[in-house]
Amino acid sequence: MKGLLGLPRKDADQRCRPVTLPELRERMVTADVGPFRVTGLDVAVESLTRVMNQVHEHEPDLFHRLGTAGMLCCRYVRGSTRRLSNHSWGTAIDLSISGQLNSVGAETVQRGLLKLYYHFHKEGWYWGAGFRRRDAMHFELADETIKQLIIKP
Repeated sequence: MKGLLGLPRKDADQRCRPVTLPELRERMVTADVGPFRVTGLDVAVESLTRVMNQVHEHEPDLFHRLGTAGMLCCRYVRGSTRRLSNHSWGTAIDLSISGQLNSVGAETVQRGLLKLYYHFHKEGWYWGAGFRRRDAMHFELADETIKQLIIKP
């Protein structure tokens, strides 16, 4: 991500802070993606909008119960002092269903997140349920997908 998009800010830590890199800050957009508003990298927000349109069409009840715990937040991955979270580039989102977040490391996953996985996967997002320390509320645009969206033929 650093090589593709640059370092979002020079002084990261565990606190959620804004992007300071001018070239990256210019690519941040705020948009209504259906059930909520987000701020993130332009191509990620466009992709998330397509995901939410599909969820609205195929899972309308779930769509209306979705919320977010955020998309853009420059900080290290929780517990790290070196590795930046993909939220730092505005390419990841944490989702809630009916106001409930799935706990990091939980052995169970909300059924609605399982339904969402299909739509996110189809659009080239990676699901945090596959992380070593399971984070089922977390979806992030895969590096390869970002490359394809940014480096268009």
